[in-house]
Amino acid sequence: MDFNILSPMQVTEAELVSSNVPEDDHPEWQVETVYAAGSRVISTQTHRIYESLIDDNSGRDPRIDDGSAWLELSVTNRWRAFDQNRSNPARQANEITYSIVPTQDCDAIALFGLTAGSLRIEVWDGALRIYDQRFEMADTGHVVSAYTWFFGGVVYARQKVVNGFPGYLGHRIDITIDANGAMAEVGHIVLGRNNLLGRVLNLPSVRFVSHSRKGYDDFGNEILVKRGSTRKVDLSLLVPTHQAQRVMDIVAEVDGLATAFYLSGDGPGYGIEGLGFVDDHSQPIDVAGESVFPLILKTLK
Repeated sequence: MDFNILSPMQVTEAELVSSNVPEDDHPEWQVETVYAAGSRVISTQTHRIYESLIDDNSGRDPRIDDGSAWLELSVTNRWRAFDQNRSNPARQANEITYSIVPTQDCDAIALFGLTAGSLRIEVWDGALRIYDQRFEMADTGHVVSAYTWFFGGVVYARQKVVNGFPGYLGHRIDITIDANGAMAEVGHIVLGRNNLLGRVLNLPSVRFVSHSRKGYDDFGNEILVKRGSTRKVDLSLLVPTHQAQRVMDIVAEVDGLATAFYLSGDGPGYGIEGLGFVDDHSQPIDVAGESVFPLILKTLK
């Protein structure tokens, strides 16, 4: 199995050319309006939601406020798919669409926090559609017996990685997330260049990391507060030594960025697929031919 990581492309107004998700979470901030404490507004320039902290709030621009009059809450619904935060999804009844024109080579896309029955990726070169694939999101990995096949209910995959499409500079990539009568959701979308780092050696580990609060009060009663979880992936890659510099450059390129990683090749992914960041990487060099490179990644909530 080969380990892949995406060099993520930043998605701004220059890349996102259209979407069916309206940017109307709250009214647009107006300089002449007087806002009471608790009032919420948006800015379509920063694509952020702000909440007034004071009464008689007038003439104070939330985009440049020092935090005394306005509190920045989150990005707007349309832009939540690109805010490096999977737990705050973009939501739209029935269907979410995005049209993106890459400003760099883009041959892979990864979507996380999906609620959808199907996913469609189209690539356009001007008026010519040069790629069109639909992916059903039903996940049969939860079928472990005849009973679960007939009575276990339909389980849908929450993430999907697609690579190898012709997303060259200037092409338009159309993404359609179809929930067909339900609420469609997507937590985060990563577009970028796919990089194969090396072959995964045996015994990688995926550790569950709980962020929930678990304790006891003064009387010994349990205190349980659910706060989500993440995963820590610890693996070793076998890389031809002459490619050591290439691997180091790729790791440096994605350092500090929310990106996608996954396994390719024959066999299951064993849970080594996610949205996260490189936490630690070392490269002992074996000049004889191939080197073993330890790599640790952590997923985002």
